[in-house]
Amino acid sequence: MYTIEACPCCLSKESRARWAVVAPFLAHYAVGRPPFLCKLLECSACSFRFFDVRLTPDEVARLYSGYRGEQYFAERHRWEFWYSRKVNDGIGGDPDEIVKRVAAYERLFRPHVSPATVKTVLDYGGDRGQFIPESLGTDKFVFELSDAVPVPGVTRIASEQQLNSMKFDFIMALGVLEHCSEPADILEQLRSCLNPGSLLCVGVPFERYGIGFAGRGSLYRAYLNALLHLPAALVAVDFYSAAARIRLNHIPPFGLIKCHEHLNFFDKVSMTALLERTGFEVVDSTIECVAKYPAKVESLYMLARLR
Repeated sequence: MYTIEACPCCLSKESRARWAVVAPFLAHYAVGRPPFLCKLLECSACSFRFFDVRLTPDEVARLYSGYRGEQYFAERHRWEFWYSRKVNDGIGGDPDEIVKRVAAYERLFRPHVSPATVKTVLDYGGDRGQFIPESLGTDKFVFELSDAVPVPGVTRIASEQQLNSMKFDFIMALGVLEHCSEPADILEQLRSCLNPGSLLCVGVPFERYGIGFAGRGSLYRAYLNALLHLPAALVAVDFYSAAARIRLNHIPPFGLIKCHEHLNFFDKVSMTALLERTGFEVVDSTIECVAKYPAKVESLYMLARLR
């Protein structure tokens, strides 16, 4: 892993910091070392929240090449006993979830898209391509790091070299940018793959949980360091913190902020800053509730056009 100081959205170096812990699962599985301390930063200029530690390309490959496969599940369940097989297999595979998510971003882009002008559609990082609307485009493609087999009617793009040689009328990047060490690089790549006047639909979790109980000073840092030397206590506090975050939308007293697969936490202001910095003009945006159980889950969707 490497560290950054400047905001990936607006490049400001002014931020507020809270101590955090790199998740045991992420540290062991992707980074190859025990968990360690990091910081959650909140940009003073655009309100973007991000961890100061980022995954290298090799670490990204280790994390996502067999994403949610047997080895991934075994290692994650080892450190997060509440991460069940049902949860692992249900992510992206629940038919009701797929319908709700597709309907949510279709409401955003339909007023701005003429079906007659869209032939080629790319779902970037789109698992099996199951989130591409049936009525959108005639030639559907998915670019995915994992070994997921595309659904019928969707063609997998096998390499970045192949992707960079293609052009598309509409690109979706849903559930991608929150994972990226350098989100601007991804948007610049997608920008080069769009035909003139075409649209990009970006979707990310809208996660703005309260962090007021997470400390900034030396005492809280010492507390987290002590947990790092007590694996069982670390797992217990992790569970306690995750439960409060999911149920109450807040990190609890004596809880911890955990750097996991999501490195970035966007709102409309920060996503607009990132899109504009990478050459896009925001056309429309919305925040949609895509699940209510076991907790309310919201997604931020932004529609943008090449400037």
